[in-house]
Amino acid sequence: MNQHSSSPTIATSVETPFINSLGMPFVPIPRFSTLFCIWPTRYLDFQLFASDRNLTPPDQSLNAGPNHPVVNVTWKEACDFCDWLSEKERAAGSLPEGVGFRLPSDLEWSAAVGLPIEEGTRPDLRSGVADGYPWGATWPPPKGAGNYSQELGVDDFEFTSPVGSFPANHHGIYDLGGNVWEWCNDFVDRSHDCRTLRGASWFNGYQDRMKSSFRNDLGHPDARFSSFGFRVVLGAPLKF
Repeated sequence: MNQHSSSPTIATSVETPFINSLGMPFVPIPRFSTLFCIWPTRYLDFQLFASDRNLTPPDQSLNAGPNHPVVNVTWKEACDFCDWLSEKERAAGSLPEGVGFRLPSDLEWSAAVGLPIEEGTRPDLRSGVADGYPWGATWPPPKGAGNYSQELGVDDFEFTSPVGSFPANHHGIYDLGGNVWEWCNDFVDRSHDCRTLRGASWFNGYQDRMKSSFRNDLGHPDARFSSFGFRVVLGAPLKF
């Protein structure tokens, strides 16, 4: 996939930051015309989808509230949420032509977290190559860097935390490190068995998994974990 998007620039069609009818704000990222939601999809957002589709919402982490990221969502359910949201916003006339809500590509996610252009034709070939973390270049993470394993002592949340609890990055995007692993569209390798997950979670404390360039390769599309969530982007359909 070319790391320079050739799709129409969404920012010329909607105001930025763009806020949809669910109150989800979206901002631009470098190298792509995609707009990123500034935080992971919240339980309150997913609950509206589940109610409209007559689905049972997934179990959540202990003490999780409506503004915590939704967890225990499969890759397919995350995609279904995006399709539902696109249909809802199109019906309201608030989406420009040719774009919709979807999961980010692996390279879009890299641009959002602040990585430079990466070599490698697949996520597994790019995983862990570029140095650095969502909070900067040094290890260990400083206090308040994000919601990670309690063993690191950088935050006070045992499980998930409300979205936006920690400082945004320089693009105005929150929680790209910690809180929940985020589903991406790409298969992680050529076996096409698992989808890519990015960003680490409240459960993680190992240095290698917390690098901005690390790709989690355990994302079977049917997997449900209390550390797996997702983030929505607004953009043109992906072509692989």
